[in-house]
Amino acid sequence: MAVRQIYRLNPQDFGQPKGIGISVLYSNNTSVFNSTVTTKDQIKSNLINYVLTNKGERLYDPNFGGDVRRAIFDANDDSTFDVIATRLETEILQYVPNIILQSIIIKRAPDENLVNIIINYQLNQQNQQVVVNVETRGLINLIR
Repeated sequence: MAVRQIYRLNPQDFGQPKGIGISVLYSNNTSVFNSTVTTKDQIKSNLINYVLTNKGERLYDPNFGGDVRRAIFDANDDSTFDVIATRLETEILQYVPNIILQSIIIKRAPDENLVNIIINYQLNQQNQQVVVNVETRGLINLIR
């Protein structure tokens, strides 16, 4: 009996690239939403979206979100941020299962009202990094 060979084709190999999702990172283009055309960019947007969403903000999935902005106003000590990092590790693997999470580092600058979250992960044997700065004044800076 012959064994059937499985082929995996990339849809980007067939002409004009198609958008696979919406990017969280905005540029100065004239379009309102920027499409992502690679899995790498879409996973980065998914991670940023997860970290910046509070629980209860997403319809039909009230458990989605990192609750980081809400946690900024909790006690500003190492144990609070250790709990946040542990929760993020567990939940990111649930909502973004196609990555290998290497580390989550949370740095805080209480004098500047800033929390810096660094997520190191691996996708297709390539190391990637997402850095999200969350300020208590409601400003959010994304570093690519």
